[in-house]
Amino acid sequence: MANPFRRAYKRLHFETKRCLLANRYYNWYVFSRELTRIWDEKLQKHYPVKEEQLGANAQHKKEERKLVITICNGWIENGGWADRLKGILSTYMLCQEMGADFRIHFVHPFNLDRFLAPNTYDWYIKETEIHYSQPAATPVALEIGADSPYQAKKQKQWLKERIERAQGTQVHVYTNAMFSYLGDYSKAFHELFRPTDELQKAIDNQIQVLGDKYVSVSARFLGALGDFQDTTQGEQLPDKEKERLIDACIKQIEHIHSIHPTQKILVNSDSHTFLSYADKLPYTYIVAGNILHFDTSRNDIAEEKIYQTYEKTFLDFFLIANASDIYRLKTRWMHSKMKKLPLLRIKQHSKQALPQKIMR
Repeated sequence: MANPFRRAYKRLHFETKRCLLANRYYNWYVFSRELTRIWDEKLQKHYPVKEEQLGANAQHKKEERKLVITICNGWIENGGWADRLKGILSTYMLCQEMGADFRIHFVHPFNLDRFLAPNTYDWYIKETEIHYSQPAATPVALEIGADSPYQAKKQKQWLKERIERAQGTQVHVYTNAMFSYLGDYSKAFHELFRPTDELQKAIDNQIQVLGDKYVSVSARFLGALGDFQDTTQGEQLPDKEKERLIDACIKQIEHIHSIHPTQKILVNSDSHTFLSYADKLPYTYIVAGNILHFDTSRNDIAEEKIYQTYEKTFLDFFLIANASDIYRLKTRWMHSKMKKLPLLRIKQHSKQALPQKIMR
């Protein structure tokens, strides 16, 4: 017979873990609902109610399929490229399940079609085809945060319910929801996108220098090194701690090189300071260009300079996807405040959640 004290301990351990998990999900739920409410309030001023549409809307509601449009226009925080892409693909995959038409209106801080063109699914929509009044159009905001499959499934459920309840024929979705990771992310990406001819030419030129087989290493510091403006700005480190962090990252790149001694290492980061150190290693390769966050970059860049300004973001994105092995340098210093510099960890990423076969 099992020791009764051991059984009691196991039961206590289980219940404690269950309560902590329930509290974590509750806090996430409260935060998500509150941020979504704030975003909804911000959007309402852009969608006035037009009384003359009320009768017409009731008449056409059952006759027309809903048109779901993912919008990135700067009216609320849209996040960086990775965050925006999560929301776009999540909404697209849900529309496929629901049988709804899908479009993308990405115009802030640049027009997405400067870099990506429709592939097998035509997502393009003209500004003149979009309604910004209720009830013809219903704005739907969904907070982005989710760090577990459970939370991602809840995001999908919430978005589906709001699309189904929406009045009018257009549903304007503002979200970076991440439930696209639950499905075939790469397949959805390639159905929607291909690089424009200009971007594809630039990708091909980079591959000629890197070679067909290379390794990718990413390091995101947020505000730790003091040379990047992010919407989730972390604390800037003292100079000595900056040096320690950079040195630790460089040592890990050297370690990765020892694993892949014959391959170049593509290094990408949100810090010009760190890249200047990494560039001193003879086997590293760094794409030249600007390091910008979409939500904090200027919206008054001259049209002729748009492509040059944001090209590096898309080159890094596609080159990472094409790498034979993908690593991310991770320490809590890069994401939150800490008293001491912890050991740096290397995380090797699966390519399942990245677009594959970018080469023509």
